[in-house]
Amino acid sequence: MNRTTIIGIVLGAIGLGLLVLLFAMRGRDTDKKYYWGEDYNPVSDQPYGTSVMTELLDDYFPNHDLTIVSTDINAALQDTKPEHRTYLYIGDYPYYTDSTFALIKDFVSRGNDAFLALNSIPENLSNDILLKGQLSTYSYDTIYYTDSYGDSTYTLQENYADDPSVLSEFQYSKVAMNFFNNDFRVGDGFQFTFLIESKPANYSWNYFYPEYLKRMPAYTKIGSIYSRNFTNYIQVPYGDGFFYIHVNPIVFTNLFQIEENKLDYTSKLFSYLKPGDILWDIATPPQYKPEEQEGPLKYILSQRSLRWAWYVLLVGLGIFLIFKSKRVQQPITVLEPNENKSLDFIQTIGRMYFLKRNNHQLVQQKMKLFLNFINERYRIPTQNVDDEFIEKVHLKSEVTADAIQTIFKYYNEIITHHTVSDKDLLKLHQLMDEFYKQCK
Repeated sequence: MNRTTIIGIVLGAIGLGLLVLLFAMRGRDTDKKYYWGEDYNPVSDQPYGTSVMTELLDDYFPNHDLTIVSTDINAALQDTKPEHRTYLYIGDYPYYTDSTFALIKDFVSRGNDAFLALNSIPENLSNDILLKGQLSTYSYDTIYYTDSYGDSTYTLQENYADDPSVLSEFQYSKVAMNFFNNDFRVGDGFQFTFLIESKPANYSWNYFYPEYLKRMPAYTKIGSIYSRNFTNYIQVPYGDGFFYIHVNPIVFTNLFQIEENKLDYTSKLFSYLKPGDILWDIATPPQYKPEEQEGPLKYILSQRSLRWAWYVLLVGLGIFLIFKSKRVQQPITVLEPNENKSLDFIQTIGRMYFLKRNNHQLVQQKMKLFLNFINERYRIPTQNVDDEFIEKVHLKSEVTADAIQTIFKYYNEIITHHTVSDKDLLKLHQLMDEFYKQCK
């Protein structure tokens, strides 16, 4: 047998083995497949849906109704009933139009409440409600990131002085939440563990950035996360009503609400609301709605028989492409990469000046080589050699700023001379050579 035949037999055996493996794994597949994304759908029974929360709120206030508004939230907010009501939003980020948010503000100012559980704070909510109009314009720099446990590793935005970031986050799989009210507070807190396919995984647990809270004129801390130093649930007065804002909406999902301890935590969160009808807003578009992305492939993958037929088809197609490409693929021409000839040119010119004993020109060429080295290695522009430039080179090369400053100072000193001696040239060479040896 020739080489091509042997390769074909090996590939065919591998493909057959993959098919056998797929059918063997089929027996391990369960009829029930879970979607582990956060959809916050009030009728979804998936881990991060909120159907359990729907059942809880339906009976939370006796003799009052829970209404899920899926089409026109503006019409529901414009209803001026005298009875107290609560506007509810649970999701990642509500995209409020100006007209909708104006109605929400009017709704709360009349003595009603708004309960918002979200991962990101909209700019209009931040400026109009939390900061009481301190900012003249919106800037969209609303998310602030820190590392685990809130250590101060961060970068300030350009407009930070006028618009401090709203939220910070912990990157951890498990976190404890609690209350500032001692009547609700429990010893070790309410423990929450984020899961993906039933296994713990890191998650962004949000809290209000402390510097942002200092800018807020009026609010009450209700809930904490990790310790009393980090706040994730606040009450903000507005007119005759209140905004209640919780920045970890995932705690309201089915995965946690089927546990009695977590259900107790949620009940205490809602206990701050006045009894009345609840308007649950799912009409306001969120940042991402995974459940609405329907398509033929999603249906195929949702059906067990069709799913495995699809996998077999993909494996067969892969084997066909391997054999097909082996027979008809043309040789691919290797293209030589473009070369940067500027460095070679400078070195050639430098050697020419050296042979002519033109030290003055040689010093200039050495400085060009030095600047070219800094630009290519550290990606630092070399047009302006000032204190800021020297500091950047110092930070990236880990060579002392004094050593770098000495090179440029000595160069500027000798370059002004009409002639440059061999001694001066040698000293500049030694200074630069020392930098090359020490730099990272």
